[in-house]
Amino acid sequence: MTDTTTQLAILSDALVKIIELGPLAAEGKAASADLLIRAGDIAAQALTAAATYGQLPPFAEPLEP
Repeated sequence: MTDTTTQLAILSDALVKIIELGPLAAEGKAASADLLIRAGDIAAQALTAAATYGQLPPFAEPLEP
């Protein structure tokens, strides 16, 4: 597994975890604000973990000044 593949696997797993939070709000099992905080925590942990394997690729093209 290459570093890039590992990074993508980490970020993909995090995205799945974030998506799985959706039904909790729809079913009223958790407050939307709590789920938003949890999703942010998952994303931050995933980005930190992925960054340990090297520089992350740009997520979007930079805007022209």
